[in-house]
Amino acid sequence: MELTYTLTPEPTPEEQYRIIDPLIAYNEAQVGPRNKKDFAFFVRSETGEFAGGLLGFTHWNHFFVSAIFVDEKARGEGIGRELMQRAEALALRQGCETIYLDTFDYQAPGFYEKLGFKTFGTLNDYPTGHQRFYLVKPIQCVEDPSMPSPETGLR
Repeated sequence: MELTYTLTPEPTPEEQYRIIDPLIAYNEAQVGPRNKKDFAFFVRSETGEFAGGLLGFTHWNHFFVSAIFVDEKARGEGIGRELMQRAEALALRQGCETIYLDTFDYQAPGFYEKLGFKTFGTLNDYPTGHQRFYLVKPIQCVEDPSMPSPETGLR
């Protein structure tokens, strides 16, 4: 059989799914449904101004925080910590056992360590002169009245 290899810069979503969909089908055939659900938390001021947010998704029994951002004017007010607590509470409600994320040395690795995350991998010189850290935190259901409801924020 003669094969042709083609490089496609900036593939369309349809082209990407041509590779991703059969891989997902194979993975699910091996270990069961991946139960992927996307979530977003948004933080706004009383005037409706965007102050920050968190993107994440469940994947099997894990929750991945894919992005967290707090506007510079709102930093230092506990918004990042609150977002992470809400993500953790949501992950527990979704049946997750672990929450994980990645960050760079110039972002906030110490912030996540204070929240109980442990580094399980480091990629050096990414970007050049910097490091990318991969962090994980096992989570378990503990009745904690100080944990906010992920939906309402009520304690």
